[in-house]
Amino acid sequence: MKNRAVFLIITGYCLLVTALFGCAPTYPKEKFADSIVRLCKDEYKLDVKVATIGKTVTIYVPLPELWDMTFSLTQKAGEEINDVILSVSRVALSTDAQYDFYVVIAHDMRIPEIQIIIIKSVEDVKRFMLNDISRGEFAKRMLVDKRINPQAKKEHAIKEVFEKMGLDNKWQDAVMNDFFRAQPAALGDIGYWNDKFYVKDIAMPEFLAEQVASRIRMDFYEDKALADTIVVKASKGTYASGNGNHYFQIELLFESKAFSQMGSGDVVNTVFKKSLEVAADVLHGYSYDTYEYIVLVDETSGRTLKATRQELEDFRKKKLTFDNILSRSEN
Repeated sequence: MKNRAVFLIITGYCLLVTALFGCAPTYPKEKFADSIVRLCKDEYKLDVKVATIGKTVTIYVPLPELWDMTFSLTQKAGEEINDVILSVSRVALSTDAQYDFYVVIAHDMRIPEIQIIIIKSVEDVKRFMLNDISRGEFAKRMLVDKRINPQAKKEHAIKEVFEKMGLDNKWQDAVMNDFFRAQPAALGDIGYWNDKFYVKDIAMPEFLAEQVASRIRMDFYEDKALADTIVVKASKGTYASGNGNHYFQIELLFESKAFSQMGSGDVVNTVFKKSLEVAADVLHGYSYDTYEYIVLVDETSGRTLKATRQELEDFRKKKLTFDNILSRSEN
């Protein structure tokens, strides 16, 4: 599903590049949100809602048939999501408004609890159009996630408690609004539920942290040699501060395949080494240097590996080996 969705989205961007070379539309910032709504309606017959917060714009699109019987994205839905992304890209690249990220939230109108979230950097779109990054790299920089709507999950659970307590219906919404409908603090909590956006102003370091985690999962899935021996079941990236330092933390949950002959120590080292390679490439690709170090965490054993920003860059340039970093981290 994910590969097909990415293919459709990439194809759409190629069409966008061609279209933009022939015209220069202008969408004043005062009409930014309305322009996206109108464009989606006039050109693609899609009804969307738009919310902006800080430098992030979010577009919600409900679709009649987002999933097929196997919970894969249907071809029609992929094309419709692509149309929405084309619309917001056209507006974002032809406006005097300054937005850094855009988010597309789509769900199936029959089962709104399950949503697909796509997060993209506006700067990445510009660099792709200028051939500053390849199509493959552009695809990897896009965060695509299918998940149960976090707010829906929370409200379903709380309503069960309300029922057990016998709380009157007229008070349920009031209590829910006062205590359980806050804006999200993390990218993983973004969504749309019961006519309400749950969005946040996305910051570059948290976007990079999630991108590193996403690309680690992707590499272990797509690389046959890695996929034959190790399965990465989950990875989560965060950007944090402590003791005057800024750092990235990547939490990894993985295990070796049943027939793998690798020892547990070798498995951890293989995952850590690949994760360092991914992190070094991503952070270098964005020229991001506002951090002191990166920490990798094996969620199963609790083992960690720490590399400073300079060590990570030297590792990328092959001036430092993984064993060098491992030895320094353990001392």
